[in-house]
Amino acid sequence: MAVLRQRTAAAHTRLENALELLSPDLSVSRYRDVLMRMHGFYAALEPRLDEMLTGPGSPLPDWPSRRKVPLLRRDLRLLGVEEVVLAMLPRPRVPAVGDVAAALGVLYVFEGATLGGRFIVRHVLTTAVPPAATAFFGSYGDEVGRRWSQVRHAIRAWTAGEAARVESCAGAAAALFGALEAEFAR
Repeated sequence: MAVLRQRTAAAHTRLENALELLSPDLSVSRYRDVLMRMHGFYAALEPRLDEMLTGPGSPLPDWPSRRKVPLLRRDLRLLGVEEVVLAMLPRPRVPAVGDVAAALGVLYVFEGATLGGRFIVRHVLTTAVPPAATAFFGSYGDEVGRRWSQVRHAIRAWTAGEAARVESCAGAAAALFGALEAEFAR
């Protein structure tokens, strides 16, 4: 976990700033744009996580309950975005997920977004964004801390003392943060 934090801390801060989700001037259109772009990442990567984290021996057996694409689609539908529009959006470049450790690196970023989503939801509720359109960021409700702890435990257990697994995990997380930064810098 220390390697993950170290390798991603600066990119994490830059991405938070680029998203502007905690801006006092957060508009419905900015919020919708962020969710549409996030949808591209989750839609591209969740099937890869399915391949690596589903089935016997998974370091995180509850992975299927953590999928966010349905929540993103629900929020976007509430914000007036139709499925046909999502299907036509350009697909972002995403990191390769060639092993379980890389999948856990991607999950570290995704579940970290869920952890931070608590603060985003609180702020969004003070804006013109419809409160019902916060399913993605508020997906675990009061369970967010417990579920984040499960992810941390799974990462530690899977990578414990194996340099190649640590590198794969940290590399995938850093690559995903880099891809997200590039997406939100344009």
